[in-house]
Parts: sequence; structure tokens; C-alpha cells
Amino acid sequence: MASDLKARDVELETSRFDSALCLNIIAGFFGMFWIAVPLGAPLPLLMQSLEATATQLGILSASWQIATVAQIPAAFFVERLGKRKPAWVIVCVSHRFLWSSPALVPILFPNQKSEWPAMIIAALSVSNLLANLGTASWLSWMADLVPASIAGRFWATRQAILSFALMLATFSFGCILNARAPGDSLAGFQWVFLLCAGFGVTDVVIHSFVREPPQPFRRRSDGVFARLREPFRRIGFGRLAFVMGSWTCAQSVVSYTLAMPGFFSMVHLKKQFGATHAEASWIFCCCAFGAFALTHRIGRWIDSAGAPKVFVRMVALTPLSILGWWAAPMGTFAIGSAKVSLAVACMTPVAILQGLLLSGALLCQFRMTQMATTPNGRTIAMAVHWSLCGLGGCAGALLAGVLQDQIPNGCFEALRGSWTTFDFLVLLNALICWLAVLPSALRLESEFSNNPQTDSATSAAS
Repeated sequence: MASDLKARDVELETSRFDSALCLNIIAGFFGMFWIAVPLGAPLPLLMQSLEATATQLGILSASWQIATVAQIPAAFFVERLGKRKPAWVIVCVSHRFLWSSPALVPILFPNQKSEWPAMIIAALSVSNLLANLGTASWLSWMADLVPASIAGRFWATRQAILSFALMLATFSFGCILNARAPGDSLAGFQWVFLLCAGFGVTDVVIHSFVREPPQPFRRRSDGVFARLREPFRRIGFGRLAFVMGSWTCAQSVVSYTLAMPGFFSMVHLKKQFGATHAEASWIFCCCAFGAFALTHRIGRWIDSAGAPKVFVRMVALTPLSILGWWAAPMGTFAIGSAKVSLAVACMTPVAILQGLLLSGALLCQFRMTQMATTPNGRTIAMAVHWSLCGLGGCAGALLAGVLQDQIPNGCFEALRGSWTTFDFLVLLNALICWLAVLPSALRLESEFSNNPQTDSATSAAS
């Protein structure tokens, strides 16, 4: 009788766990229709149409990264609440709603067109701040929810499904932008950003039904600085923060965020090669397809070989794919009556490879942060880690924006036919990856492999 009741309890708990993971993926599917706008072609193309400067684009990109510092005070606040979910829902609904501002600003301030870029940047910077107030809570919530034994496979499966949603969202928004009326150039962008905000709020509402494991009890007598230093006593945590901060900096230099091309790459494609909205969206879709098609294999590889070892391979190969921008040729070719950019055709297979490698590195980061933290104090540890990554990304984005404005195109002819400033940023990305990230990643792999206890607490808790 007792054994039957115990078996029934185990079956019920397993059912609840499976439902929680399914809800997480369903919510994320809707979330991709939000993230396709800030990380895809619509936002940089809107800012370009509003004649925003490269420095303004750099500030907007950097605001996404610098706002990660807000995770630390938010993590302390959430730990005092005991539950992570309510605070996360409140700040994230507000954050997603603010993504309607690019649609509303032209309506509310029709006679201040020159101020629109600054207004939009201000509104989206506040949105980025609110987003990061909930990020550490969500990451620790997921790390507590997903068992270490299946973490690689789960995140890979989730990434594949969400990448398919990202492709669908990018295609849909690209169609809206291409179909806009010629005399009303902002209409398409306004529809896209309104839909973006609506889908973003839907994501948060659905995810609010995902089960939250209880946070371990924590003594409140510990000082703030003691709590911030504590994660660094964990083997590999400090080096992991340096590695991922440098990695984020390198990708932000060429404006790749969360494994997807962003501001500078999309603007470069349109400005240098004359690509259309649809062609820019196509490159974004190709990156998403790379993640969709093959990340499940990387997930199994992470579970079998270990995330640190897989990450080293990603770091070594990714700059080679980014250097593919150097091979993009000028000109067009005809497919029937349509003209297609040669650069877009050349970058199509390269973008697929970039999506695979960058999403693989992101999966490794999720897994390594789980390995380098324990359930006790994980929310604070996650906030510290992602804040340091954000500072690295902020430095890269600001550097890239300033360089784009200060270094004129064509000033490197002696080195290569006709260099653009983006070509220089591609080289800078490779140098940071190979000279800073890769050596430290190799030492990190050694630390984790020589200290298997880095994951024992996580496995036991799961």
C-alpha cells in the first residue's frame, strides 16, 4: 500500500516536471516572436531609416549589456521575497510592453522626428533595465528546475524548437516590412513592433504557470560583499566569468547577441551591399536554421563530453565563420526577374555555420554556469556571472560604435583591397577570441576536468 502511494507520488511529480518543461518551451516559442525584433533585422533597419548614427546604435546595443549590472541588486531583493516568479512576471511584462515604443513615439510626437532615435533609445534602454531585473531570477529558477543529467539535451531541444519559431517570426516580420506602403515607410515597422510587444507579453504570461522549485533558505546575516565574493570560492567560477565576459565582448564587437547577428552586421549588409529587408532577414533566418538543425547533436555532445570541452571547440572555430564576412562580394545576380545580392548568397552557408557554432557556445554557457554554482545562493551567483558578461558585451558594443564613427571606410586599402570599418571589427573579433578567450577556455576545461566536484552538488540537488 505504502509502495503504491510512493509510486503514485513519483509519477505525479514526474508529470508536473514534464509539464513545467513543456510550458517553458511553449512560452519560449511565443518569446521568439518578440526576440526576432530586438536581435534581428527590424530594430537596426528602423534605426537606420531614422538616420541614427553608429554611436547611437552602439549606445543602444551597449544598453542591453550594461543593464545586466541591475541583476545583482535584483537578486538580493528576490532572495528576500523567497519566491522568484511574482517579481519576474511584474518586471518582464513591463519590459516587453515598452517594445511598443518605436510604434508609439511617431504617433505621440509627430513633429519631433529628429528626436525619435533618442526617444526610442531611452525607452528601450529602460526596457533592457527591467529585463535584467528578472534575468538572474529566471536563470536560477531554470537551473534549479532542469536536472543536471539532462540539461544538455533539454537546452538543445529547446534551442532547436525556438530557432524554428525564430525563423518563422523573422520571415513573417520580413514580409510585413516588404509589404509596407511606399508613401508610409514607418507603417511596417510600427506593425512589427506592436506585434513584438504583444507576443512578448504572451510569453511571460504563459511562463508564469511553470512550476518554481523552492529557493534554499539563506541566512540574512551575511553581508552584501561577502555574498558577492562567495561564488568566486567555487572552483572555476571566476575563470568562467572572465572567459564568458571576453567572449561576449568579442561577439558584441561585430554585434552578435545570443547567437544571432545584430545591428552592425545587418546595417553593413544593407549599406555596403545594398541588401533588401528580406535579404537581411534571410541571413538572420539562416543563423536560426543552423541552431535549429544541429544543436540537438551538440546537446548530446555536451552531456557526453562535457560543456567545457565542447566550448573550447566552439571558440576555436567561430572566428573562422565570422571572417566569412571578408569573402562577401559586391554585385547581384538574377533569378528569373528578381535580383539577388551576391553577398547574401555567399553568406547563406556561412550564416548557417555561425548559427550552429554560436548557439552551441550559448548552450555550453548555460551548462557551465550550472556546473559552477550550487542551489544555495544560485540567484546571486547567476547575477554576478551574467553582470560580468554584460560588462564585457557593453565594452565591445561601445568600442564598435565609436570605431564605426571615427574610422572612415576605405582607410585600410594597403592591407586588403578596400576595407570597411566592419571588416576591421571582424578582425578584432578573431583576435579577442583566439588571444584572450581560447587560452583561458583551455585552462577552464582543465579546472573542471580535474575537479569533478564542480558538478556534484548540482547533480545531487537535481
